[in-house]
Amino acid sequence: MTVIGVASVKGSPGVTAFALALASTWPGNAILAELDASGGDLAGYYRLQPDPGVASLATEIRRERDAEVLARHTQTLPRGLKVIAAPPRPAQAHAAISALAPLLPELFPKLLRETTLIADLGRLTGPSTELAGSADRLLVLARPHLTDLAHLDSLPPHAELVLVGRGPYPPREVTDALGLKVRAHLRHDPAAQAFLEGRRRSSRLVRAARQLSTTLATFAQLEPTP
Repeated sequence: MTVIGVASVKGSPGVTAFALALASTWPGNAILAELDASGGDLAGYYRLQPDPGVASLATEIRRERDAEVLARHTQTLPRGLKVIAAPPRPAQAHAAISALAPLLPELFPKLLRETTLIADLGRLTGPSTELAGSADRLLVLARPHLTDLAHLDSLPPHAELVLVGRGPYPPREVTDALGLKVRAHLRHDPAAQAFLEGRRRSSRLVRAARQLSTTLATFAQLEPTP
């Protein structure tokens, strides 16, 4: 069982596209959960039904917490990935994720078993911050610019950075200055939006995510089970 959170602290460096690429290339069973309290994007891009999803999960998990409860609230994207989509409207998404945040962390070991959950946490605020603390790994996307890096001083201790695009600060300098491990440095990918919307099967982002997912899956296999 592994929970990998994907988030940002400022701006929009492509969290959802990266989370989707990571889940799509994961070498094993994976579910992508949109746990972004500002609202989800997948329902709009893929014309998903309002339910099942994050809102229906928040309702059921108050009374049913069996091992299959997550699976009952997934929908399947055209390429086969199971997703738990958040409501597009921020008020609805915030309410649902606020209800889930205190419940999911203690239930993850029971609910996931042999499945990896990739959690799109969006920007780390409110209930997303609470969920980030319970992730086995937290990947925080940031551009290597001072305007982004200046906001990274209050991350959880298990956070790792994924730098996105060009900037004046190379990974080693970022690590030396902030004390945060840089797990990957992604080049700018003009096709990332087309991949997110389902109009491309592969891109530079997908290839980079495949390498990273293989590495993280290997780490997960080597780590002791709690």
